[in-house]
Amino acid sequence: MKNPVDADRIRAAFKATQGIVEHSFEQHVIDASQDDVDAMIERIASGESSFEEEDAVLMMKWRAMNALQDKDS
Repeated sequence: MKNPVDADRIRAAFKATQGIVEHSFEQHVIDASQDDVDAMIERIASGESSFEEEDAVLMMKWRAMNALQDKDS
């Protein structure tokens, strides 16, 4: 474990954002990504990684996806 974390508080914080997610994305998008999101939450809650590390990975994926789209345009 990297850092001691309060797993229950982390899970509750992510659960509190669920309304924003439901309001921002179509259900099929939420359903398709739910397993990955749950795994990310558990990695953070367990101390395996930090929010900042998970965010950095997501940003790298987003940039790569955009670069591919720009290349195809």
